[in-house]
Amino acid sequence: MNQQPHKTYSISQVSEKTGVTENRIRDWHEKGFLPELQQISVGSRLHRRFTEKDINMITKINEYQLQGFVLQVAVEKAKKYFEEVGKK
Repeated sequence: MNQQPHKTYSISQVSEKTGVTENRIRDWHEKGFLPELQQISVGSRLHRRFTEKDINMITKINEYQLQGFVLQVAVEKAKKYFEEVGKK
């Protein structure tokens, strides 16, 4: 049975889908708030690749930030949200 790899997206595609700027996504990743991102090597550069799960997390973090939560709290709330959703 052939298992299809998960579709991944570039940072520009994720920015377009979520409305979060590429620089902001990079910043969140560099600060450790998006630790599960895939990175692929192309020549001498590393490129971030995002799954649907990553996109959902970025969207939810952004929603909480728009509600006035600071980044760290927004990330904690997003993680808790997806833990609860996963239990259902």
